[in-house]
Amino acid sequence: MNRCRGTGYSGGAISRDLSMSLREFSDTGQEKRPGFVLVFFCALAVAVLSAFPVRAQDAFRPAAVVNDEVISVLDLAMRMRLAIVGAGVQDSQDVRRRLTPQVLRGLIDERLQMQEAQRLDISVSDDQVARALEQISQQNNMSEGQFLTMLRNRGIIPTTLIDQIRAQIAWENVVQRRLRPTIEISNEEVQVVVDRLTARQGSIERRVAEIFVAVESAAQEQEALANANRLLEQVRAGANFAGLARQFSQSATASLGGDRGWVQDGELAEELNLALAQMGPGQVSIPVRTPAGFTILLVRDMRKNEGQEIDRSRIQSNLVNERLNQLAQRSLQELRRTANVDVRI
Repeated sequence: MNRCRGTGYSGGAISRDLSMSLREFSDTGQEKRPGFVLVFFCALAVAVLSAFPVRAQDAFRPAAVVNDEVISVLDLAMRMRLAIVGAGVQDSQDVRRRLTPQVLRGLIDERLQMQEAQRLDISVSDDQVARALEQISQQNNMSEGQFLTMLRNRGIIPTTLIDQIRAQIAWENVVQRRLRPTIEISNEEVQVVVDRLTARQGSIERRVAEIFVAVESAAQEQEALANANRLLEQVRAGANFAGLARQFSQSATASLGGDRGWVQDGELAEELNLALAQMGPGQVSIPVRTPAGFTILLVRDMRKNEGQEIDRSRIQSNLVNERLNQLAQRSLQELRRTANVDVRI
């Protein structure tokens, strides 16, 4: 029984998350019994291991250690399963092999982000997590209970998703508290975009989604490009673009499934504008190199700009978000640089 604690979930943490999300347990009151929760967790872990290719004796072995905090092989297997189900890709040994480095990197980054939030005494409330979970359920056209049942039926421990949500919110809070106050967008910067858009009235608008892979250094460029190309292969093989973006994109739009909304011709960085100009509805770009990394674009829809009013506040918000995303990537890069990370698989 004690080995179940090796995954990083304490009885209290499991009880809190399950009581928040698994309504059927709340109705019976069983989530208040730590013994019940640990028995449930272990039983579910055994069921998952039988359906997922992880040997039972390896389940609680460290896949990586991040500043003395363990990511177990079971943690990695669960997140891999979540990524595969969320992206709608075929579960095969080759797919798992290709995605494992990115999945593990995501888990390591989340540990670093949560550790930074804890250092800054930034917490995430259960209500925040519950609202995000409800939103994801609605995006999948399910109630929260139906969505969590679907996860369990596909061999995913619900706390896998809950932990991911909690880390995303914690990092957003860190970014907003530490980095947002440092950003100022001048009226002149906004006017440059307004003038460009005004000159293109009557042009095309596109509903755009993105998957972004950051390039942290020149030495890491080929690895980032390889990761982006692997994600593109999954999209072309029929994977769900929004699911891949939610699991693997390093942009602030990841939690929205990569959705950037309607983008006017000329609104984005020049490299992305050039790529979009060649694309129609349903088309996906190759990875486009920008100063910050590689972006895969999806055009969901198109319409003609019939002289819609230019929204200066939206332009300013977009400029802030782009700069904030760059600063967040640099901050995460610094956390990686100073961390003690030991990958053991």
